[in-house]
Amino acid sequence: MAAKFYFLMLIFFWSTRLFCLPDDIKAPIKVVSDRAEKNEKEGTITYEGSVVVRQGSIKINADKVTIITDAVKGDRIVSKGKPARYQQIHNTQDGLVLASANTINYFLKSERIGLIQDASLEQNGTTITGDKIDYDLQAEIVKASSRENTKQRIEMVIPPTK
Repeated sequence: MAAKFYFLMLIFFWSTRLFCLPDDIKAPIKVVSDRAEKNEKEGTITYEGSVVVRQGSIKINADKVTIITDAVKGDRIVSKGKPARYQQIHNTQDGLVLASANTINYFLKSERIGLIQDASLEQNGTTITGDKIDYDLQAEIVKASSRENTKQRIEMVIPPTK
């Protein structure tokens, strides 16, 4: 069963060839919210109330977003909502990547996304859901899991080929 899952994951990511648009990383981060609080000592900025974050083709919608500046681990954006949503165009051929979860951790330096609780990831009609999804954009690897002691399982839907 595990071999079949990994085979399906390989097909999914081989077919999507995930690379972000070159301008995304170079673009400034723009945030719109109802409230904001900057903590210089901790290196954080917290936004609350219908938050929208944009950087190039990247768009995040959440109830609360915290941008954390960390010289050692790299900057990251923590988004929380019911659910929080992330979208990005990785290249013009593969189209939009859509992700949602109650917590989304976006690690800018390492180009990784962590989706926690009621997680979902979709591209080109292929969807994977679970309690936790770790998505490495550079390595093109997705790892999905369920919480221990629950009966929730990972679900993947692959559309028929055209």
